Amino acid sequence: MNTSISEPVVPESNHQEESVDFLRWLLAQLEFNLEVRDGVGRFRLDESDRDAFGGKSELRIGLQNSPSDGQLEPIDFKTGLGDWLLTRLRAQGQAAHVRPRNQPTAVQDISSRLFAAYRVEGGRVHLGGCQLVDFPFLRLSFAAQDHGSPCVRHLFVAHDGTSVSDNQVEELGLLDVEPITKSPPRIEETSLNALIASGRRIAAKNSTSRDPSASIIEPLSITLIWVKHASGQLHFTVGDTTVALPFSGWAKLIEAQPFVAPQSGTSSYHLAATDDGRIDAFEEITTCELSGRRVLRQELVTCSVTGKRILAEFTEPCPVSGEPTHTDEFSNCSICQQRVSKSVLENKTCAACRQMVKIKKDDPRLIWILGEHTGLERWKRWQLSETQSVYIAQAESLMKRLLVVVDKETLSVNYLATASRLTSRWTPVEGVAQSELLN
Repeated sequence: MNTSISEPVVPESNHQEESVDFLRWLLAQLEFNLEVRDGVGRFRLDESDRDAFGGKSELRIGLQNSPSDGQLEPIDFKTGLGDWLLTRLRAQGQAAHVRPRNQPTAVQDISSRLFAAYRVEGGRVHLGGCQLVDFPFLRLSFAAQDHGSPCVRHLFVAHDGTSVSDNQVEELGLLDVEPITKSPPRIEETSLNALIASGRRIAAKNSTSRDPSASIIEPLSITLIWVKHASGQLHFTVGDTTVALPFSGWAKLIEAQPFVAPQSGTSSYHLAATDDGRIDAFEEITTCELSGRRVLRQELVTCSVTGKRILAEFTEPCPVSGEPTHTDEFSNCSICQQRVSKSVLENKTCAACRQMVKIKKDDPRLIWILGEHTGLERWKRWQLSETQSVYIAQAESLMKRLLVVVDKETLSVNYLATASRLTSRWTPVEGVAQSELLN
């Protein structure tokens, strides 16, 4: 019986580089000083390493994949210089240690970038604490071919063992790394092995072959890319008041977020404080036109008479219009005697009294009034209007007119007056006379 043995395959990846660039990374990782002149790289060998290259004290490499000079070392990771460098790298440990070249490495790098986004009127922004933690991302590098030319293909694994999206590879700078040659972050061997195992599973899943028996070629190198994660708080201080804004994210990607004010709910990068010390969005703080106090915009109302924006505590709702009105801008209606906003008065008569509507005796509102004050049953031709707090009713008899103002909640009479049908002048009715009319 014939059996076929699948050739090891190279995982698919959108991230690859030319072999010469990978070689340059190896030299940097091993701390060789590469000098480049006229397209040729040169680096010196320690005396103990020269036997491996026929006693040469200096090696020359072409910075193109097809060297035209027989004196240049060929770039081949299976033999010669490439294999020698990889062996040296593996001798340093199971994984090489690197970090993204352009990621922030200190708290100051984070804070200065965040501070610049905010403006605090009469105050300052400062750091309330920040912690930078290194997370290991795994890079497995494989020898591959790209249209017949040798290259190195990289596969990335996140710190939690999941694959890294192409977008995140770019954002975190995983393609542009630099060596950590002194005191790299520590990782337990079991954690590293688990991460490598995850990488191999992902590599198998990304294989160019659908053959379930196919194996994956061994990686040229295993690299840990240490990516910094930042978390902390920004503090905004005005006077004796401080508010905090937490932040968290990859150090390279972290951006200033707007402060969401707890009182107004507004998101802003420009902060200020009210006179009583509450910090909020600058655009939500304004001045009361009556007291001059700096307060939240939402705490102001528009006076229905003056049109000024003032604190609600200086106003009352007009019982006729319901609109807030400065307490000094009320006056009594000449008919119902209610204290009403001057904005609803016309010729000293409020809008409710000017807009009386004829009603029938079966109107529920009138039924309630007559049920409480049976003496009013004798009156006819009723008109009625209402405000937020009272019913205003007028009626007629053969020679007289009646005006009664009744509290909506208690149905008690706030004001009772009569007038001749030939005059508009109302005469208040009080005491015993009022009782005789109502009962």
